[in-house]
Amino acid sequence: MKIRTALATTLTSAALASAIGAALPSAAHADGLPLANTQASVSEMRTSVATQMQGRAFGWQLAISQNGALKAADAGGFAISAADNNGVAVPMQAGMQMELASVTKNVTAVATMKLLRRNGLTPETLVWPYLPKGWDVTKFKQVRFRHLLTHTSGINQALAAMANPPSNNSWAAMQVVVENGTTVDSQRAYKNANFALLRVIDAELWNRSGGKKYSNAAEELPITAANHTAYVLEFMTEHIFKPAAIAGIGCITPGTTTGVRSYPLNATQASTGVVLGTSSAECAGARGLAMSSAQLVQYLSKLRAGTIITQADLDWMDEFRAGWNEDSNGGDGGQFGVPDGVADNFRSPGAYWHGGDLLGSRELHTCAMTFDDGTQATLLVNSELTSGTQCGVLLKAWYEAK
Repeated sequence: MKIRTALATTLTSAALASAIGAALPSAAHADGLPLANTQASVSEMRTSVATQMQGRAFGWQLAISQNGALKAADAGGFAISAADNNGVAVPMQAGMQMELASVTKNVTAVATMKLLRRNGLTPETLVWPYLPKGWDVTKFKQVRFRHLLTHTSGINQALAAMANPPSNNSWAAMQVVVENGTTVDSQRAYKNANFALLRVIDAELWNRSGGKKYSNAAEELPITAANHTAYVLEFMTEHIFKPAAIAGIGCITPGTTTGVRSYPLNATQASTGVVLGTSSAECAGARGLAMSSAQLVQYLSKLRAGTIITQADLDWMDEFRAGWNEDSNGGDGGQFGVPDGVADNFRSPGAYWHGGDLLGSRELHTCAMTFDDGTQATLLVNSELTSGTQCGVLLKAWYEAK
C-alpha cells in the first residue's frame, strides 16, 4: 500500500529531521514521512523492479525473501545474446550464477567474524601475528581487524601516496600494502585491499582452527599464495554456505566461455559479451564469489535469521558497517544522506546493503540489500545500466511497497 504524500523535497536531511523531531518513528520514507508498520508488499516490489529495469540493461535477475523464505524470483532480458549462441538468445533466469564483484565483501566479513570467534579473538585484535611469516610487519603493527573490516585502516590513503602502488589485490600486492605501512583510525575510505588482505589472514585463521592441509606432505605447511584461496573457500563452504543450505559456490575462472555473459551499454542481440570472473589469486576476499540472485537472497535471509552467525556478531557488523556499504552504488536512491562513515538511520532506516561493479567495455552490477521489516532483496545485472544504479532500484522498490 502507498502512504506517501507531498512534502517539499528541497529541505536538507537535517531540516527534515528537525521538522519531524522526536515524533519520527524508527522507519521513515526518504521524503521524511513515516512508513507503514507492515512488511513491504513483495508483489509491489517485484513489479517496481521490473518496471524500473525495463529497457535499462541487457539482462537482470531479482530475488526477494521475507521471514527467511524466498517469496519471489524474477528476471528480464538476456543472459546470452543470439550472437554468442549460434543465433539463439538465452533469457536471463534468477537461478543463473554471476560474479558478485564487491558484494563478496559481505561474505568475507561474515567469514572473518566467525573465524575471530573460532580462534578466541575479537575485532580489536591486532592482525600482524596472523600475517605470512616472511612479510615485514614493522609498519603494520597498529592495524586491528576492526580497521580492515570497516575501511578505517588508512590503506586507501597510504596507497594514494605511493608513486607506484600495486595494480591488483594478489598475495604479492598485499605484501606491498603491509610493508608500506599505514595510519589507522583514518576517516572511512573504501578500498578493496582491506578485504583482499582479510582473504590472506582468514586462510591463516582457518589453518589454525581446523582447516585441511592442501598438501600430501605429512608435516604442516604454511599458508601460501598458491593455497590460501582454497582454505578460504573451504571455510566459507563448510561454515557459511552449508548452514544456509546453499551449494556450488565458488569463483568463475577468467576465460570461461559458458554461463551468463556481460555486455556493453545498449547491447543488442548482435552484441558479443564475455563471462566475467576472478582468478584464484584474488577470489573470495574483495570480489570473486559467484551466485545467482536466488542463492544470494537465501544467504541474506539465513544471515539475518541467525543461521550463519551469532546475533552479537551480526549486530557488530551492522553498527560498524562491516561488510555493508550503504553509500555504495547510489543506494540512497538519490535521497539526502550524510557523509560517508557517519551513522545514517534517517535516510535508510534499518536498511543495510552492499553493491558490486565490474567496469569496462562490458560490465556487471550487483546488489544485496536487507531491511528491518524482514525483507531481503538481490539484483544482478549483466550490462551497464542506462541510468541510475542497481541498489537505487531495490531501495526505491522497497520504499514504494511500504
